[in-house]
Amino acid sequence: MCKDLLFWVSEDGIANCLDAHTGELKWKERLSRNYKASPIAADGRVYFLDVDGLCTVVAATPKFEVLARNKLGQGTLASLAVADGRIYLRSRKALYCIGGK
Repeated sequence: MCKDLLFWVSEDGIANCLDAHTGELKWKERLSRNYKASPIAADGRVYFLDVDGLCTVVAATPKFEVLARNKLGQGTLASLAVADGRIYLRSRKALYCIGGK
């Protein structure tokens, strides 16, 4: 699904999806604004986290589809991390673990 796609977001909130083999831009969409963290892809989803703590989750597909928007309630500059089926998120005040077994 996403193994042949590249995803990135500009600091001003423009997210992009590119076909890694052909270089074709599949989509380009405004999510929000003020991004510092790198997006991550996991389990068929791409997670974009802005500096205000808004996480926009999109399908890791060549067609743009927002799956969820979640507001943390505090700012963050750190990129998300994934390990053992969990997502780790560091805000300015706390460390969160989402998911798990």
